Amino acid sequence: MTVDHRALIMFAKLPRAGEVKTRLGRAVGMDRAADIYKELAEHAFGIADELASSGTKVYLFYDPIATGQDIRSWIKRRFSYVPQQGRSLGDRMQHAFAVTVGDGAQQTVIIGTDVPELQASMVNNAFNRLANHDIVVGPSLDGGYFLLGMTAPIKDVFNGVEWSTDQVFDGTMARIRQLDLSCSVLPALADIDTEQDLREYETRIRLKK
Repeated sequence: MTVDHRALIMFAKLPRAGEVKTRLGRAVGMDRAADIYKELAEHAFGIADELASSGTKVYLFYDPIATGQDIRSWIKRRFSYVPQQGRSLGDRMQHAFAVTVGDGAQQTVIIGTDVPELQASMVNNAFNRLANHDIVVGPSLDGGYFLLGMTAPIKDVFNGVEWSTDQVFDGTMARIRQLDLSCSVLPALADIDTEQDLREYETRIRLKK
């Protein structure tokens, strides 16, 4: 398989105070939370740039629909911009995977835009694992996942999952086992949703210096 059959998905909103990272904002202030969201998203966009330079097609699914032009003006990259569709997160991811497969992707990976320790090499590793597995999952420390990759949009993977809870990863793995799919699990990483997440990340960075 060539790299040009790979697709990378990201979801994003405009970094507006009070509309992004609101759990974090309740502790540090909504303006600061929006700034942190923007920094984290820019990190993810940088990863996308690295992958795009070697042929991976990058899709940015944005919400709400009315912000499409503003999203493009903020990001200023030649991604494929597509409005999100679906009521639940699972519905929106299912739609996104279907779009990439419809465009010819044979391997698709979605990554979170709030994972500061994620690197392009890790995403490439996930793509490589899809050569021998139906699904690859990167669990996050809060019980969700920061990455999900598939060779096809397997709708049932998203069914029955309790979204926005600490049971997302476990629920997804249960669905994968029920469907008898082969799965590779990546090392866990932390995303930034709360003040505690932020403080723990800052501590890890200090310890690495």
